[in-house]
Amino acid sequence: MRATAAVFLLVLGHLALCQGWTCTLLAPQLSGAAQVDAGQGKLVATDTSRQAYILTGSSWTRLPFSDLKHITVGEAGIWGTHNNDNIYKYGSGSWVQVPGLLIQIDAGGHDFVVGANRGNNVFCLRCGYAKAFDGHGSMRWDGLSGSLKYYSCGPYGCWGVNRGNQIFFNALKSAACTCSFSSWKHIPGSLKMIEVGSDGNVFGVNWNGEVYQRNGISKERPDGNEWQMIPMSQTMRHVSYDAGSIYAVSTSGAIMKCTHEDDDDGCEP
Repeated sequence: MRATAAVFLLVLGHLALCQGWTCTLLAPQLSGAAQVDAGQGKLVATDTSRQAYILTGSSWTRLPFSDLKHITVGEAGIWGTHNNDNIYKYGSGSWVQVPGLLIQIDAGGHDFVVGANRGNNVFCLRCGYAKAFDGHGSMRWDGLSGSLKYYSCGPYGCWGVNRGNQIFFNALKSAACTCSFSSWKHIPGSLKMIEVGSDGNVFGVNWNGEVYQRNGISKERPDGNEWQMIPMSQTMRHVSYDAGSIYAVSTSGAIMKCTHEDDDDGCEP
């Protein structure tokens, strides 16, 4: 039995290497991490007590305010959703409340922000509002078609999952600032959450805690062609990606960092 287990671990390690990702515990760790988001070279997170943090150098710095259940960082800045669904934007050392109610929010688009509310309705905030809003003046969310519980955008379009864990994609129809997209396309597979990197790479987690990457994504093929599992040593509940690195939060609250190996390791095609 021990020999069988050893062989399994050896095969699993070889599989991870052949798929091009090497995953280790992030240093430093954030105790009791619940959700993480990466973008623009920054890494933010929430813990199980709904405290928000940003990684600064070699330590986690707690951001003011509390009870944030979801946090995101991107070209439009740092945004979060409160336990009561209120929306906040971070800047100059403090949070300002943004009109609207969302349970999940994403700032990964080109200066625009998207999110989903408790009724699974999806919304987009144009870049003119997203970049400039400082707690004063008027602003308006554009309601979009579709019913999703999780919504994330990148340079080629937006990805989302609905209440039944079905996956959908819509491409950017015109300038992203207009919040104008094509019709939804159903993508085979099942995920409970999904995130898009600033370079278009897409990652998600299914209900079994397995992490998947969408392969074949390009400007010509923005929805890619297949899902590929990335072996992890733990079951995961959340994943994010930025600048060539995957950041995944396990069900036990540990944060894993995965980096890509581009050199030839002798794996078969």
